[in-house]
Amino acid sequence: MKQFHEMTNNRVYGKLLLILRLMSLAWCAQVDETISSIAMLAQRPTRIVGGRDAEKGLHPWQVSVQWGDPAREIPTKHICGGSLITAGWILTAGHCKTLSPSMGEFRILAGKYKLKVIEETEQERLVKNVFVHPRYKGSVGPYDIALMQVERPFELNLFVSTVSLPYPDTIPVGDAMLTGWGSIGRSQAHEAPENLQAAVLPIIDYQLCDKTIAKSLKPKEKNPLHPTNVCTGPLDGSLAACKGDSGGPLVTKNGFGEAEVMGIVSWGLFPCGRKNAPSVYTRVSAFITWIAVIMLNYS
Repeated sequence: MKQFHEMTNNRVYGKLLLILRLMSLAWCAQVDETISSIAMLAQRPTRIVGGRDAEKGLHPWQVSVQWGDPAREIPTKHICGGSLITAGWILTAGHCKTLSPSMGEFRILAGKYKLKVIEETEQERLVKNVFVHPRYKGSVGPYDIALMQVERPFELNLFVSTVSLPYPDTIPVGDAMLTGWGSIGRSQAHEAPENLQAAVLPIIDYQLCDKTIAKSLKPKEKNPLHPTNVCTGPLDGSLAACKGDSGGPLVTKNGFGEAEVMGIVSWGLFPCGRKNAPSVYTRVSAFITWIAVIMLNYS
């Protein structure tokens, strides 16, 4: 197991180093287009409305980001989802940190299927560092991305494993898989699912998403959608992310057949699951450099 863990980490860090070197060459040559054409060989909505029980073990990168404050006797509870991108690093939403109290502690539960049940497959780690993108201003807006570093790496196995990162600046198309433990109801009341939920969602064109959201805003209200976002439908409201799925992964498959985390659940129009209310995610491919720099500097 130790050998498998070391091989996996070496592979990921090697790929991160490769992408930084390639980007450096592109910048020196002043050819920005090169960045998006080079393959990286690496790998606030909070619920899924209309989703179904996921197949156990099929999404081993899905983690539960939990917060609590033992000193004040505040129990630890699930607040967000996240993606395991190496044995020691979790990708999640920036607002999962900024909306949490400054006191207390974050913990990561991996290998989970039923949140309220102790499972043989689960592993728990304390978070030692949280890095929120410096351009994230809080609330609903762009740059809603964060990295969490755990005190000691997870032991990777069939139920706890990593998800790949996408090519830099890739614009996802087609269908994607959303997973999470967010509320499954359409009302304001929180209806937590017993099991991890999953849904296949269509990725919708950015311009269509922008226009659709703009129609739902009040006069003179600024549209918070940003080019570093990606949106999913369907616009008929049958499937949607909502409260509790925040920070969780939107996953597609790359040309090598590997799962890639293309999006991080960020925000959406309320109530969730209504017509013409796209789910909005942070587009991970827009932040590959930032992710690589943080991980390489603090690992």
